[in-house]
Amino acid sequence: MKRIKRFMALGLAAALMLSVAMVGSLTSRTQVHAEAAVSSEAEASDEPSEALDRIATDFEDGTVQGWQPRGGSVLLSASGDAAYSGEYGLKVEGRTQGWNGPTFNVTSFMQVGKTYGITAWVRLPAGSSASSVAMLVERTTDGTAYYESVTSKTATDSGWVKLSGEYTLKNPVSNAGVYFESFDNPTLSFYVDEFVIERVPDPIPIEIEQDIPNLKDVFADDFLLGAALLANEIADAEGPDAQLVKKHFNSLTAGNEMKWDATEPVEGQFTFANADKIVGFAEENGIAVRGHTLIWHSQTPNWVFYDENGNLASKELLFARMKSHIDEVVGRYKGKIYAWDVVNEVIEPGDRKPNGLRNSLWYQIAGEEFIEKAFEYAHAADPDAVLYINDYNTHFTDKRQFIYDLIKRLQDKGIPVQGVGHQTHIGIASPSIQELDDMLAAFRDLGIEQQVTELDMSVYTNDAESYESFPLELQIKQAKRYQAIFEVFKKHADQLTAVIFWGKDDLNTWLRTFPVDRNNWPLLFDERLQAKYAYWALVDPSKVPVETQKAAAVAGTVKVDGNLDDTWKSAKPVTIQSEGSAVASYRTQWSSGQLHLWVDVMDTTVNGNDAVEVFIDENNGKTTSYEADDMKYTFLRSGANPHKPAEYKAVKSATGYVIEASIPLASAALAQTIGFDIRIADRSGSDTALTSWNDIHHKQDADTSGFGELELIEGPRLAKAVSGTPVIDGDIDGIWTCATALTTDRWVQGTSGSSAKVRTLWDGNRLYVLAEVTDSLLTKRSANVWEQDSVEIFLDQNNARTNPYDADDGQYRINFDNEQSVSPGSSSGRLVSAAKLTDNGYIVEASIAWTGTPPMAGSLIGFDVQVNNDQDDDGVRDSIAIWNDMTGMSWQNLSEIGLLEIMK
Repeated sequence: MKRIKRFMALGLAAALMLSVAMVGSLTSRTQVHAEAAVSSEAEASDEPSEALDRIATDFEDGTVQGWQPRGGSVLLSASGDAAYSGEYGLKVEGRTQGWNGPTFNVTSFMQVGKTYGITAWVRLPAGSSASSVAMLVERTTDGTAYYESVTSKTATDSGWVKLSGEYTLKNPVSNAGVYFESFDNPTLSFYVDEFVIERVPDPIPIEIEQDIPNLKDVFADDFLLGAALLANEIADAEGPDAQLVKKHFNSLTAGNEMKWDATEPVEGQFTFANADKIVGFAEENGIAVRGHTLIWHSQTPNWVFYDENGNLASKELLFARMKSHIDEVVGRYKGKIYAWDVVNEVIEPGDRKPNGLRNSLWYQIAGEEFIEKAFEYAHAADPDAVLYINDYNTHFTDKRQFIYDLIKRLQDKGIPVQGVGHQTHIGIASPSIQELDDMLAAFRDLGIEQQVTELDMSVYTNDAESYESFPLELQIKQAKRYQAIFEVFKKHADQLTAVIFWGKDDLNTWLRTFPVDRNNWPLLFDERLQAKYAYWALVDPSKVPVETQKAAAVAGTVKVDGNLDDTWKSAKPVTIQSEGSAVASYRTQWSSGQLHLWVDVMDTTVNGNDAVEVFIDENNGKTTSYEADDMKYTFLRSGANPHKPAEYKAVKSATGYVIEASIPLASAALAQTIGFDIRIADRSGSDTALTSWNDIHHKQDADTSGFGELELIEGPRLAKAVSGTPVIDGDIDGIWTCATALTTDRWVQGTSGSSAKVRTLWDGNRLYVLAEVTDSLLTKRSANVWEQDSVEIFLDQNNARTNPYDADDGQYRINFDNEQSVSPGSSSGRLVSAAKLTDNGYIVEASIAWTGTPPMAGSLIGFDVQVNNDQDDDGVRDSIAIWNDMTGMSWQNLSEIGLLEIMK
């Protein structure tokens, strides 16, 4: 299977797998104790058992209730220490191998073709390090043992973890058992309690929705609309899975079946049975096929890289094997596959090799030349196939530039690279829509095709989140995000020739097992092949419920005069879009009894009756009819009636007009949340075009249920960085005297300890930071760099304030010994630092290179700085002092950091 790194590190491309579905709850029917299970000698039944629908072991009789040791050294006992509930649980100890653990025989309980929900609670003994514990089924069919995963999770000594999954017995068995193991920790002891296995009711047969629009037809004038799949998904050519593919997609990608390990696992021995099934199915149904992938650092057998003596192969041998493989695979499907991912994931800036190339075995043996040869061989094998370089995280500016430069070098040498593939494994919160637009725009001048090759959208923002069911709020958010993304795709349709989803439905997605085992719903169709809101957002957005968007108004007072005063700079602009393009943006502030607005409308066609309409629901009641606290305010472009019923000023701008207003808000108070919406009315004669921030159905005149929400907050601190270029040597140059000092005087952890006086400078290349730290005892005893005495700088150059990090974001840590640690690691080359000890602590002087286009004077960047302190040299961080963000989450979420204004 493919593997990738974390979302924002985002490593290898995804491979499809049919992952087990997690179950949220189990239906209680007939409960029996383990002793009721019959002998393991009996085979699994084909007949239904009315008497035994459920087995539960709770160990409350003080015995192990039928559980047996799996491995001779394993000791099992009913123990009070192992109780999740009641008095006893199962204590597992004495393990010496990864597969050791407890097993429970379910041979006569399980029926072929039936699905079972299995749950248990797991915890580690006190003092144990966190480790993965897996729940599996072992079955014996025709004398062969098979080991099949149900689920796994990381267990700790601090709380119980629920393991929950479903398992379908697909084959007759002579023996079957459920067991637990910790394969990577052979000596781990653990506790198990409240084990339940019960039959899941037979599912209602799946039928696809035949009466909804075909996706491929919706985008017929734009690009091919495709999906990746595995051969087993279309094994029944008339089944619902195959029907869904035939109805909605006009391009197919083999998820695994055309990779090297699948087509040539042993040198010279080719296997094409599964790949042939996919190509044959596509041909029979008039669906185009794209090939994935010829050359990759993963899922390539080890023999490819070594000679008969076990040494690294010579370049000549490697190229001979490459040519043989490409000739056979590409040649077999010549004229049947319209495009090939020739090389996959060859760029990895974190490896720090010339030109950003990944330090793979391909590279170690042949350098960049292996890429050239791969394209030459593929073109010779099928001159009509379009040849792609495919990679992930192409929205990252540094990685994207390496790919661009590589393609340019190949083009200059006449190498037939004809397309760039953007994998586009994204999340519910990042990357931004603008980053995806920039990603496609960056390659336009190369004159090559582009494709989105592996699109999916995880509903999570970090690895710790997990949902038993898909929250409605996230369903709507995902739908709106897909809608905005496809507007970008259509914008680039002149070069973008296909958009391929990495999977056709939410059951068949690799994201159910990576980066952790959990439910995920990243695609347009659910587990039962029914259209989700994400589908309707692309086909008919009116069928998607209104998303409750959230924004924040910062504390501040303004003079309503149409001038963008400094006080507005701490208020983040919020964009109002129509069909992927910005129509307006707004900022909000609040003070006692007032809500202040700055609305910048992009409309160069002047009509005095154009208007900004503002809707307020003070108690955020979300009612379908107005209450006494609900109000609508209309501010005309002409500026008419400037004091009725609220003070406002309308002024002309270069791109349209601006409305600055102060609206009565009697209950305004810190932490209050009000219902809020803005609607832009663009009038032309008798016609009016409406664009709303939140209620896209424009029902705000009588209905507050579609309003967004506005929270009244304190807002970020604002500091200023003046222009200057110091020498980074740990000495305080005279130029620092012109920089204003700020102080890390907010406590994320502890109430006292080390703090710093911090100053900033900037020039066209870098941001400069000087931190004078007061610290009475310097230590780096802890192996964890964040618990050493150190300074951390958080930088959000585009001030997008995202969770998780965008491509321009970085966390830069320097300890008192000038030892650096940077996240993401690919940004480590941007940091230069020096540290010196002082009589009362230490100095850190640092510079960080700007990414992409440097900020201009007058712009704002996200910025924060914190001081970590181990007060008593015990290897544990005792205090964290920070300038602005008190959430303690700046290491992954920059939405609450401060602001730094770039001054002349």
